[in-house]
Amino acid sequence: MSKSTLRLSRLVILRGANHIYDQPFHKGVNIIRGWNSTGKTTIIDFLVYALGYELSSWTDEQLLCDSVIAEIFINSIQLCFKREITETGQAPMFIFEGDYEAAKKDSINWVKYSSRRSKERHSYSQQIFEMLGLPQHKNDDEANLTIHQILRLLYVDQLTSTTKLLKADESYDNVTIRRAIGEYLLGIDDLESHNLRQELILANKNFEAINGELKAIYKMFGNDASSINRQSLSIEVTEINRTIESLISERNEIQASSHEQLDKKAEKKTNGLLQDINRLTSEAEKLQQLRRDTNIELIDTKHFLVSLEFRLSSLIESKLVNSDLGSVSFKFCPSCLSEIGPNKDKHSCGLCKTIIKSKERDFAYIQMMNELNFQIKESSTLVSEFQSMVDECNSKLPAYKRQISILKEEYNNLVTFTDNRGALIAEVSTEIGYQKSQIANIEDKVEIVEKVEKLQRKKIEAQGIITETENKLEAIKISNKTRFETVYVAIEEISRQLLINDGGEKSFLKPDDIFFDFAKDRMAVNGRSKFSASSMVVLKNCIRFSFFLQALNDEKSRIPNFLIMDNIEDKGMVAERSQKFQHLITEACSEVESEYQVIFTTSMIADDLNNTPYCVGPYYPKGSYTLDLA
Repeated sequence: MSKSTLRLSRLVILRGANHIYDQPFHKGVNIIRGWNSTGKTTIIDFLVYALGYELSSWTDEQLLCDSVIAEIFINSIQLCFKREITETGQAPMFIFEGDYEAAKKDSINWVKYSSRRSKERHSYSQQIFEMLGLPQHKNDDEANLTIHQILRLLYVDQLTSTTKLLKADESYDNVTIRRAIGEYLLGIDDLESHNLRQELILANKNFEAINGELKAIYKMFGNDASSINRQSLSIEVTEINRTIESLISERNEIQASSHEQLDKKAEKKTNGLLQDINRLTSEAEKLQQLRRDTNIELIDTKHFLVSLEFRLSSLIESKLVNSDLGSVSFKFCPSCLSEIGPNKDKHSCGLCKTIIKSKERDFAYIQMMNELNFQIKESSTLVSEFQSMVDECNSKLPAYKRQISILKEEYNNLVTFTDNRGALIAEVSTEIGYQKSQIANIEDKVEIVEKVEKLQRKKIEAQGIITETENKLEAIKISNKTRFETVYVAIEEISRQLLINDGGEKSFLKPDDIFFDFAKDRMAVNGRSKFSASSMVVLKNCIRFSFFLQALNDEKSRIPNFLIMDNIEDKGMVAERSQKFQHLITEACSEVESEYQVIFTTSMIADDLNNTPYCVGPYYPKGSYTLDLA
């Protein structure tokens, strides 16, 4: 794989036909310098926007401009990128093959690319990736990185927190994307892992959706959920058919019985129905009583929980007030209104003069907090349990009422019928009809069973995809391990030398362990991730500059030998330390033989670097501006 390069040769900012900024840039180190607030960052904003970054936060001065054109070289091919200034920052990009002088005379050969792929033409990110010779997914935009995301590593800005490894991005940021940016540009992975992680996210979502649908069906059937399968339904149908056969035999027997036998059967049946009615009524009453008692417990516990939460809130507030205001002092006794003398001991109570033991008070506070939290947890558990019991009672009672109603109807039919034979036959026939209706209900369940079986198959397939994807990711991780270690060790060594040469932070003098993690978006030295504000800037810049330096002679790296730094004096950096880092950049780059470009801004230019070939444009003194809007 040949090394890709990107270089800016000219930047033009237009307001109508007027060139309000027009400066050439060169190979190697480029320094934009000037007083604070003269618009150096404004120029960098326009530059990254011209290269494809989606910038939506503009200054009033920037919004007065109409368009920006970057004359660039990609792998020695000269091109012009043009974008109009829009508030959304998602304007299309117009690309012209040739230099700016030819481009401004030609209105025909500009090719328009949008920020998203269309049926007719791919996006400007895809076009730039192709020109850089960088691999990308052929059919799926979601599986690709964009030039916007690539610039998060090529551009070190002022606004992002110094604790963050990459440029902040509120719209397109997550763990997967950050990891993909790092692994892709460092040449550790060619987006295969990124694609698989995206697939894994979708596979997990699909699995959860299927599992959720199954749970909803099981919940609908409640205690009968275990019976939602063909075998259990088949067994149930067989048992019902046996019951029907038994009832038919019973009906035939009734028809063949004498009057005396029928009277005994009717009496036995009536007594049995009466016993069942009494039993079910008693059970229903017990269930109703349980519901009433539980409901009372539920209401009481809810009220108690509210009071506990109020007490906890009050305790926290009192602790805060005591911490903020200290102990309350009294001038007069609240009981007798006599004047109270001054405290001789600052650790004693202003009223009763008792010595205040702050440690014991804090311990008591913690004990009270723990006790209240424990009671809140226990009460919350009880509320859930009581609510479940009430819900269970509510779900069971309708079935009791239906069954009692059916039995009462059968009982009334028997006791009011003048002909016992007819009454018994009617009662048995009703039961036969009911059993047949149960078979019809089971047949309706078959459709649900088919759906459940289909979902279960899909669930197994989804789990299989998840397992397969996880295995592929693990295999790639093992395969890329050597490359990963080689790159990270090289970057750590470069960072180590830069930090030692900084000389402005004691902890940087022996940086034995340098840590950076794209997924977590953080970095550390010797296990420590917090330093003074200016040292955090140095740490971040050393690591980001190390990415660039490591990539220069690494054929597998996809960083196009290009870096923009707009923050080397951020967070109270003193001139001496800033100028030290400027020299670190120029000295390190002076040893580079391959083609590269570094662009950085400074308001504290070192005297020996000012007005040298490194510099771009004039020095902007206080009161002047990079944009000529006059």
